[in-house]
Amino acid sequence: MMKEILEKTESFPIELKPISIQIKKYLENNSSFNELVLNVLHRPWVAPLNWGLMLYKEAKTEWFLEFKERTGREIPDFYIDFLKHINGGFIYGISMYGLTPSFFETGQLNRTLLQCHNLATANIRWIAEYKVDKDLFHFASRHYSYDENVGYFWKDNIFFCYRTHGELLKQWNSLEEMLYEEIQIAEEMMLSEIPNEISIKTNKYVA
Repeated sequence: MMKEILEKTESFPIELKPISIQIKKYLENNSSFNELVLNVLHRPWVAPLNWGLMLYKEAKTEWFLEFKERTGREIPDFYIDFLKHINGGFIYGISMYGLTPSFFETGQLNRTLLQCHNLATANIRWIAEYKVDKDLFHFASRHYSYDENVGYFWKDNIFFCYRTHGELLKQWNSLEEMLYEEIQIAEEMMLSEIPNEISIKTNKYVA
């Protein structure tokens, strides 16, 4: 199993290295890999079927056009490249939105399945929850406080992190830069929430 996970990780482009680092760092914690999802760092103290990283199988290329037909918007090249490797998922408190299979295969969300958050819904409805330029492309969010998630947005090759009331917290010039910094924040929050009696295995020599 570990061999298959590492082979999958090695196929990721350099922009996704921050994610690869986390996979390798926490791999030896009841991780699993099947035709639908890559799960790393099992966290039964959160929920029986919860992992720190839950990364879904790559999106089907025909869904990219369907996204445009449904939303009137195009997925930027950087995120098409992401979806060709990971169709959304969860990295601790970060949700990377994807083309939810049940929605694009049947036209309806099946909430009984564990799936990524829907990129189409994010750019039609969820973006309205933020006081930001509605021409921004909304592709992810992160747990920020008990009652707020910050949103990640893109426009003109710049990546932004906004609070709901419109405060700009940070901006970056690449997805890789954003992932490095924000995953570090999410990882620290995740580690602080592990019960004292729980011990997890860590590969501290990952680079």
